[in-house]
Amino acid sequence: MRVVSIEKLGEKIYGCIDDGVNYCTFSIEPDGPIDYEKSYYKSNYNDYDHFVLSYAETDPGTCFLENPVEIGASDMESLTYEFVLGVWKSVWEG
Repeated sequence: MRVVSIEKLGEKIYGCIDDGVNYCTFSIEPDGPIDYEKSYYKSNYNDYDHFVLSYAETDPGTCFLENPVEIGASDMESLTYEFVLGVWKSVWEG
């Protein structure tokens, strides 16, 4: 799995993950489960750039990563707030 977008507003983290089949948008708060908002089938897009340009029409404020980041999670259900926060820190704080 790869993170293609990740942002933090207050304590809430928003983002989009490429699970290999879909691009899945999500949000998560401390002590809460991950909330999957919408999935987009990868096969509907020519490539990652095509998805980003298409999504920009829906939400032009979303910041997508130029180079998606591989994460060590086996499935979406295993993502915890602490794990996602660690990914956010590695992307934005280095």
